[in-house]
Amino acid sequence: MALDSDVHNADSHLHVEFYLNSDGDYKANPRDFIRIIVPGDKTNVVDQPVREDHKERFPRQYLYWKMQSTDASAIGTPLSQWNADDSEEFNSHQMAELQILKFQTVEQIATATDAQLQRVGMGATGLREKARLYLTNKNKSQSDTELEETRAQLKQLQEQMAMLMENRKPGRPRKEAEA
Repeated sequence: MALDSDVHNADSHLHVEFYLNSDGDYKANPRDFIRIIVPGDKTNVVDQPVREDHKERFPRQYLYWKMQSTDASAIGTPLSQWNADDSEEFNSHQMAELQILKFQTVEQIATATDAQLQRVGMGATGLREKARLYLTNKNKSQSDTELEETRAQLKQLQEQMAMLMENRKPGRPRKEAEA
C-alpha cells in the first residue's frame, strides 16, 4: 500500500529485502527483519524487525521472500514422481521447464488453464492431457490395489469364521440332572 505522500511512487525506487535474523539476541528465537536501502546513499539504511505496515507497504517483496524461504510444497503428486514413473512421457527437460514456471505437481498441470499453458509453449495442451491420463491411471491402480487388499481381508475373515463355526457345538448346553 503506497503512502499518501508517495505521489511519485518513491517506494518503487527503494531496495527492500526481507530476511530471517538469527544472530546475536535472536539465536534462540529468530525473527523476520526488513532492510530498506536508498540506492546511492549508504548512510540511509533502515534495518529492523518486520511490522504489519512493512508487509502492506512492500507486498511484492514480502511475498517473494516468503515464497523463497518456505519449504512448503503444494499438495499433490510431485513432478519428480511422474518423471520417475514414466520418463518417456515426461522427461527431465520438461520437468525443469515446468519448475521454472513454478509448477510443482502433476495436478497443477492437469488442471491448468489455457492461459497458463500459453507460457509453457508448444505441446502444452498435450502435456496437460498426459498429466490427466497419468493421474487417472495412478488413481485406478491405487483403487485396484485397495480392492485386492479388501478382498484378501474378507477371505481371511471368512476362514476365521469357518474355523469358529466348526468348533462350536450346536444348541444350548443340556442341564445336568440333580440327584
